[in-house]
Amino acid sequence: MNRSLFSAQTSTLLSICLVLAAASCASAKREGWYDYNSGDCASALARWTPLAEQGDADAQFLVGVLHDEGRGVAADPSEAAKWYRLAAEQGHAAAQTNLGLLYYDGRGVEKSHTDAATWFGRAAEQGYARAQTNRGVMYLLGQALPQNHEQARTLLRLAAQQGDAKAQRLLGSIYHEGIGVEENDKQGAQWLALAAEQGDATAETLLGILHFGGEGVAQDDGAAAELLRKAADQGLASAQYSLGWLHWRGRGVDQDDARAALWFGRAAEQGLPVAQTQIGLMLLSGRGVERNDAQAAHWLGLAAEQGFALAQYDLGLLHLKGQGVERDPALAAQWLRRAADQGLGVAQEKLGRLYELGRGVERDEVAAYAWYSASLANGHAPAAVERERIASTLDAAQLARAGEVTRGTDGGR
Repeated sequence: MNRSLFSAQTSTLLSICLVLAAASCASAKREGWYDYNSGDCASALARWTPLAEQGDADAQFLVGVLHDEGRGVAADPSEAAKWYRLAAEQGHAAAQTNLGLLYYDGRGVEKSHTDAATWFGRAAEQGYARAQTNRGVMYLLGQALPQNHEQARTLLRLAAQQGDAKAQRLLGSIYHEGIGVEENDKQGAQWLALAAEQGDATAETLLGILHFGGEGVAQDDGAAAELLRKAADQGLASAQYSLGWLHWRGRGVDQDDARAALWFGRAAEQGLPVAQTQIGLMLLSGRGVERNDAQAAHWLGLAAEQGFALAQYDLGLLHLKGQGVERDPALAAQWLRRAADQGLGVAQEKLGRLYELGRGVERDEVAAYAWYSASLANGHAPAAVERERIASTLDAAQLARAGEVTRGTDGGR
């Protein structure tokens, strides 16, 4: 089950092992564990439910987990909440944490960050690492608790010192980015390394990027590639894209366009817009893959719909040319406008050209001048020639009006 950064369920094998280690050695409980470990969750549920009904907090927690995860029974967060609450009220820290997660997400109970923070707090007071992490993040974000970076770091450090990988990763990010504390790349890298050693894919990715840039660690393309590969093999899209980029550039790995396209494609399939754009452009050029304009347009379209400006620009060009899609200047102008509105200088210049020529839009030299100006303001130097040329055709009143229009574009910032 894929949950948020700090709200992963405690229903993993490790969590259950921890609970069972502290549980009584009652025959039914042992047999339930054997059933669970054998994959027969329905039998485990049948053995644990009577114990839960008798008030055994460990069994109540385990029954809640099975209902929460839909193991051996249809998933039912309301039923899970009932059993978690019974165990939580007896002081069961894992149950308190999971009940807090249900309140945080609004699953099986009415959504309430306040109640989530309360239950996380009760578990955190018992030293339960995942609850400390969750409550620490709520302090960090100011959710139902006053934003308090120092308190967030304190709780995350307590959890991290117990080996909680998510807490270690979050501390690493806090120190690297200087969130509520002085930026410290070295300390950030140290915490990320601890999380990465536990196989935390996000930490592996972040640490790999630090190695690539030499931030807080020695610059080492090879180490970066190794870490990114570990994360990519776990299916993390951002790591797959980054590893593809290394192969594309030949940094830390052999330059290999086909391998780059493979990793870009895997990340694209997970919906990462920058990867969708990259594989689209490779399909257009036939670099590392067989050229396929229609497939290129498909991937660029997916990224463009997500608001990725470069994809919107390239998709607009395809519609202008009728390459891989039907030729449609009006639709091209719409995509270019979306990219231009995000401040992409090359798209602003192209849109200006469309207004100057009246392609896909009504001819408007004032608007053309305004978009050329915006493009130049955003650092796209070639727009200077275009703006100078069209300026010679405008009178003083038109230039004044163009200035007003420019202030309405991104270039008027």
